[in-house]
Amino acid sequence: MAGFQQAAFPVIKLASLAIKQISKPLAKRIQLMAKTRPFIRKYICMPPAQLHHWIEINLKMRILGLGKASSVKPLSEEAAVELGAEIIGETFLFSVAVGTISFEYFRQQRKDQEHEGEQTSAISELQSRVEELGIFIEQQDAKIRELQRNMLNLTPTRK
Repeated sequence: MAGFQQAAFPVIKLASLAIKQISKPLAKRIQLMAKTRPFIRKYICMPPAQLHHWIEINLKMRILGLGKASSVKPLSEEAAVELGAEIIGETFLFSVAVGTISFEYFRQQRKDQEHEGEQTSAISELQSRVEELGIFIEQQDAKIRELQRNMLNLTPTRK
């Protein structure tokens, strides 16, 4: 069983790396779809891009000490679609990375728990064996005392 776990470990790591590598072209494909499909352009790409732009402008104004922007001019449709597609692609890559890291973390946790369970079981078994040996020693001690009493009773007493 231990040999199997050691052999499976690199396979899981390679699968994790493969998922990360495959996600990059998928993110590019998602970005392309976001730019070319009207529904995705209008309702999925543009709102987060405009929100990002609004937040960015307000943060820059505050950092420069100019206060809050009274009105923020929205991005052009092309710029919003480009930024939105980039946000979607990066969010996809980030989600894949978080998923991969989470999977690795939980897999390692499970492995550690199994190892801890094995150690706990081994310790319990050893404790049980020590208790059995203690009982065995007490029984042997009682038999030795009984034999000593019997020997004393068998020896003739001199008068």
